[in-house]
Amino acid sequence: MWFSWFCFAAVFSLVDSSANILQHPQWFKNLLQKLNIIASSREEEGPPLLDISGTIRGEPSKEEIEAIGKACRDYGFFSIINHGISESILQNFDEAMRQFFALPEEVKLGLARTNDNSRGYSNNEFTKQTRDIKEIFDYGHTLREDLAPNANENRVLDGFNQLPREDDLPGFATVIKEYYKACSELSLKLIRTIALSLGLSADALDDFFLNNHTSFLRLNKYPAIDNDAEPYLNNEANLDQEIDPTARNDDFSTPLNKLRGKRLGVNRHFDAGGLTILRQDANISALQMNLHRPEQKPKWIDVSPIPGALTVNCGDMLQVLSNDVIKAPEHRVKATTHPGKVRYSAPFFLNPAYDAIIQPILPENTTSTARYKPFTWGFFRRRRFEGDFQNEGIPEIQIAHFRI
Repeated sequence: MWFSWFCFAAVFSLVDSSANILQHPQWFKNLLQKLNIIASSREEEGPPLLDISGTIRGEPSKEEIEAIGKACRDYGFFSIINHGISESILQNFDEAMRQFFALPEEVKLGLARTNDNSRGYSNNEFTKQTRDIKEIFDYGHTLREDLAPNANENRVLDGFNQLPREDDLPGFATVIKEYYKACSELSLKLIRTIALSLGLSADALDDFFLNNHTSFLRLNKYPAIDNDAEPYLNNEANLDQEIDPTARNDDFSTPLNKLRGKRLGVNRHFDAGGLTILRQDANISALQMNLHRPEQKPKWIDVSPIPGALTVNCGDMLQVLSNDVIKAPEHRVKATTHPGKVRYSAPFFLNPAYDAIIQPILPENTTSTARYKPFTWGFFRRRRFEGDFQNEGIPEIQIAHFRI
């Protein structure tokens, strides 16, 4: 990955600092693509950087479709430029995220999630029965924007949105809704290009995602480890032995700065939904994916942020819908170890409608058979959240439970 960084930094330094990378001229876009091809040829691993301008226009080229499909199959991760979200929207959102986590603790706790409402603030989320070193804030889809977030019409399986009062954080709700809408539009365009890469029609997945999708946006803050907890940095993917015994006794009431043992920012996991659009902190690289290659030992590799780009990864529902053509990548987040440094990130999770029946969608004239039994997204989502909210002492639900 170092070579990609070198190439990108070298070109980026040639552009006037006031220029918007999302609006660079055609020669610059072509140069980026060529450098990415060169970098890929010199690397043995690492998700690609892709220009998706055709997807945003609704006219992806054959080459763009093939590149996105290959990235989904080979990595399940890729970075995107020319994604259609303006720099002003991104900057406004970044600032709003920092302002939210800077609120007094009592204000944030007043928006705390509960076991029957997955929306709002939390500093005690579990992944793989272990506490994560992070604070989060979740904001999801709204059925009736003209009504209060907690109105009966806006109470769904995931709960209802809890937003800080305008007096506590002026303009926050407006910025969050704007960014949510932008990510929603982007992900729905991407899912159509992915459908084409699977040999399906562009609208083949629309019934699952286009109408009544139940997506949500998460704001993450990863504080630096400043106690005697240790960051877990083993790059060998010996996954069953990754959780330190100290962490197996976690409860949800211990403050983050009192947690002990080996720690990750977020423990290894697969994203449950269809597609994730991630805004990464450009200053700290902490995201890693579990890379599998034939006849090689699995290992963790970095998925580093790239200036001007967003990071995309495929989720469990896309793996089922594609009948395992696309594999959802297992990934984790390293704990922040830079003294005094805080890392922020924000994934948008494109999720199906609650009543969507998830099962493989096979191309016409295929000889393949379905590898999964049908199930509803609502059932899967509810069981996954129950594992996030507390340590149940049992493995969380996985798509493997539905494999034929």
